[in-house]
Formats: sequence, C-alpha cells, structure tokens
Amino acid sequence: MTDKLLVVIVSDDVKASIGLRMASRMVERGILADVRVLFFGPSERLLADPPADLHESLATVRRKGAPLACRAVADQLGVTRRLEEAGTELVPAGQEIERRMLDGYEIMTF
Repeated sequence: MTDKLLVVIVSDDVKASIGLRMASRMVERGILADVRVLFFGPSERLLADPPADLHESLATVRRKGAPLACRAVADQLGVTRRLEEAGTELVPAGQEIERRMLDGYEIMTF
C-alpha cells in the first residue's frame, strides 16, 4: 500500500464536497506522506467560487500545497484568472494524473 494519495474531484455537486472534506481530513491527520487534490472538469467552477462551507477544507488543503486544476478546462470555463488569483496551480490534468500514478500515488475520484 502506498502512502501517497491524489484525490481527483470532477463533479461539481455534493460529491465534490465529500471528496474535498475527506482530503482535508487526511491532510490534517498527517498519516499519509502526501495528499494532493486535483480539480478537473466541472469542479473547477466550484473551486473558482467555493461556497462558504468549503472554505475551511480548502484552506487546509492549501496549507499542504496549492490545489491543482486543469489549465485547459479552466480556460474553457473562463475561470483561469480566478483560480490563479486564489493560488491554484494550473497543470495539464492528464499528464499530472499519469505522473502521480508513475510516482506511486493511489488515485481516488469524486
């Protein structure tokens, strides 16, 4: 079993909230060596304008390292500037997932 986790959040509904809160708790507990969160697809709208109930979870994830988001999708959705201003690291999502897999990360998708 690996001690590295990449949480990929795709949906922009309650599943996204569950995934983000789970990742935040795992970061807080510090049991795993690395927990990263990648917003990909519709969830990038949620990240660009997060509801108040997700601010704490996002802050926890940001303390461990900026959340990641797909640059191409952000450009398509018109949220690139807001994500960059919030400190989100924009990456090519497919390549990021591939790199993390090759680095031994377990992948969870919400």
